[in-house]
Amino acid sequence: MNLKMLKTAIDGLKEDLGPALLSTDIWSSSDGQSILGYKTRPKACALLNTVTGNLESSLKGSDLPELNRYYLLDLVDDKMVVVIPLADYQWAMVLDKTELQLGMLLNVVLPSVIDTFEEAMVS
Repeated sequence: MNLKMLKTAIDGLKEDLGPALLSTDIWSSSDGQSILGYKTRPKACALLNTVTGNLESSLKGSDLPELNRYYLLDLVDDKMVVVIPLADYQWAMVLDKTELQLGMLLNVVLPSVIDTFEEAMVS
C-alpha cells in the first residue's frame, strides 16, 4: 500500500469537500485499526469494520446482489457516512450533509477516491 499516495488523496478530499468532510479513516479489515486519516475515529473504524463484514455476509445469504464499490449510511443530525471496502482495507468518510453537494460526491469525488484507493493498493 502506498501511504504517501493515500495521504495526498486525503489532502485532496479535504480540499474538494471542505467543511462537509468531518473526518476520514483508512483501516485494515483484518483488525479494524485506523492506518491513516483526518480527525480519525478509531471506535467508528472498529464498528464500521464489523458492519461491512455483516453487510457482505447478509447480502451473500440473500437474493440481492453483492456489495459493489461503496455504501452510504444516512445518520441523524444531517450526517452521512460513506464506506469504501477494497480488498483488505476500507476507507470511510463522515460528512455533514448541510455542507455537501451530493452530486459532486457521487459523480466526482467518490470515483476519484476509489481510483486512487485501488491504485495505492498495487503500488
